[in-house]
Amino acid sequence: MPSHHATGTKPPPEAFDLSGEFRKYIGKRVSYATHGIHKYPAKFIPQIPRYCLEAYSEVGNDVLDPFMGSGTTLLESYISGRNSYGIDIHPLARLIAKVKTTPLDPEVLSSLGDRLLEDIREDDEDRTEWIPEIPNREHWFRPNVLTELARIKKNVWAMRKGNYQDFFRICFSSIIRRVSNSDNDSLIPEVTSFQRKLDEQGKTSYDALARFENTVKNKLLDAADLWHLSEEVKKKFRDPPEVKIIGRDARDIDLDDGTIDLAVTSPPYASAVHYVSVHKLEMFWLDMITETAKLDGRVVGTARAYLPQYQSWEPRTRIGGLKDVLAQLRAKDKKSAFVVNKYFDEMRKNLCETNRVLKRNGRYCIVVGENTFRKVRIPTYEIIASIAQLAGFELERTFVFDVINRHLDIPRWNDSRIEKDHILVLKKKRDTVCDSL
Repeated sequence: MPSHHATGTKPPPEAFDLSGEFRKYIGKRVSYATHGIHKYPAKFIPQIPRYCLEAYSEVGNDVLDPFMGSGTTLLESYISGRNSYGIDIHPLARLIAKVKTTPLDPEVLSSLGDRLLEDIREDDEDRTEWIPEIPNREHWFRPNVLTELARIKKNVWAMRKGNYQDFFRICFSSIIRRVSNSDNDSLIPEVTSFQRKLDEQGKTSYDALARFENTVKNKLLDAADLWHLSEEVKKKFRDPPEVKIIGRDARDIDLDDGTIDLAVTSPPYASAVHYVSVHKLEMFWLDMITETAKLDGRVVGTARAYLPQYQSWEPRTRIGGLKDVLAQLRAKDKKSAFVVNKYFDEMRKNLCETNRVLKRNGRYCIVVGENTFRKVRIPTYEIIASIAQLAGFELERTFVFDVINRHLDIPRWNDSRIEKDHILVLKKKRDTVCDSL
């Protein structure tokens, strides 16, 4: 437990259990409209941001998600009549969020889809140039799969650039892991013995053309759902809400002071997920990256660190709980302590920036649990709550809920699972003084 005397902050209020509220949401109830347009790790169910939106904002308010991921908060804001701004450093996340929140005319989309699928079927030209350079490429893809993916890519890329093409780019992206040699149930790409066994038993399919065609047909239905929902939104609200994806960095928010009514997010964890590695195959095929190291080094929570960065570094913090964690990690491995300290310092920068853009008495709802690193338990939500109070927030309320949808979860605690997540409701108490940890 963090030492609150070390920071001068108040102890957290007793958490109110929302498990009963969220437990009932499963299946289609968490993937309606375009919420399931593309697989994305650790996304929260849409009812969580919706709960925060209804409790702490009003129709017409401006909402920010500084770690938007696939855009769950943005879509829920749109449906509930709030304007929203989303930020994410991950290029595929930005594309997914854009497609997820952009209503497209179903008739136009269906017509374009029919024409695209016909062009792909009839394409018999050489497509070698459309196969990207991927490290260890033949390990990840069979020769016929590379050829078929290149055939699809060539024809999608030939479409007119814009919202409609982006929809088909997402359809393309969503099949890449499914037709690779990787186990589709692995968080990061991995050719597992289980996958090899399924392959030997003839239980796998590597037909990229058939899978793409089927995916397009299914996602056309999702897009039609969003279109009809958008028609209802236009009728319901006098001023149709806007969705804007801005900037790329939650530590440097491209918004004016005091312009946001509510922020809602589920931030990354310290070295819990290799956020870049999860979708590296998709990003190579989408021409978003040529190598992973540069992007991986820029994300909040990265485990990437080099000796010159931490060689002369020593832990210094006023946060009691963080001090304990760093001491345990420092005893094991100095690099690990540096990585965790860097994560919380970057979260401090985000808290300071979010405080800056919030209006007076605005709230910041952070959905976060705990994780472990090097077998050291990190009470992430408690440490973030303490840092937030230093950054000018008051911890107004805490909610807790059982993590039910395992496919939306990530293994954040070594070989075990996180059983509970918390919603920290932070209220802007004063302007931030973005001091050190």
